[in-house]
Amino acid sequence: MPSVLTSIQQEIADRLLADPFFATIPVLVENPRDVTYELEASVSAAGTWAEVLVPEAVVSASTAPGPIFDPVEIAIRVRENIPVASGPHALEVAETALALLHLYRQTTINEVLSAAPKALGRINEPNVVAYEARVRTQAGASYAVPQLDAPTISSAGSVSPQTVTLASDQPGAAIYYTLDGSQPAPRSPTSVLYTAPFTVSAAAQLRTRVWLAGFMASSEARASFS
Repeated sequence: MPSVLTSIQQEIADRLLADPFFATIPVLVENPRDVTYELEASVSAAGTWAEVLVPEAVVSASTAPGPIFDPVEIAIRVRENIPVASGPHALEVAETALALLHLYRQTTINEVLSAAPKALGRINEPNVVAYEARVRTQAGASYAVPQLDAPTISSAGSVSPQTVTLASDQPGAAIYYTLDGSQPAPRSPTSVLYTAPFTVSAAAQLRTRVWLAGFMASSEARASFS
């Protein structure tokens, strides 16, 4: 089964190949298993060729479960073997690739691409002239990271102190809670990892959430005790 990133990569290559400009320009898909010199030798006779690199998955919120890729950045590297090149210059090819991909809706993750901050630049490579066009998703990868359901709160007794039980329907999940009204979080000094029912006294403000690797943290459940 192909990964999300390689599926994006192939769709970008197909998008370029569908345009008449690339009718005579080879468009390759980078394969990390290829040996570079063998790859270049196979296309150098064409003079100018483009290669769609494996997309880069950037994580902008490193503490979020998932991780959530936000954004995904794609580079198209264009090389020109000047002694045999007779078609468009590498820079023109890179500019055309950028124009074709800017504001293109990438269907693999249903995201619109736009020019990256460093959208076009010269790449230093031996024996060839090389340029790189870069585009990125406007938002993160939209394949869903499932979110945990909020924990349930139940209490026994009608007067202080009361016994409180927390529960999650996700096996292995960690439930954190606070009693002072502060936001619960795994590394917060005011948060407690729930392991067993506990008692609360008057004026407690319970806030609780659920965490588990591979899931988005749950929404918050709250209760007040008086």
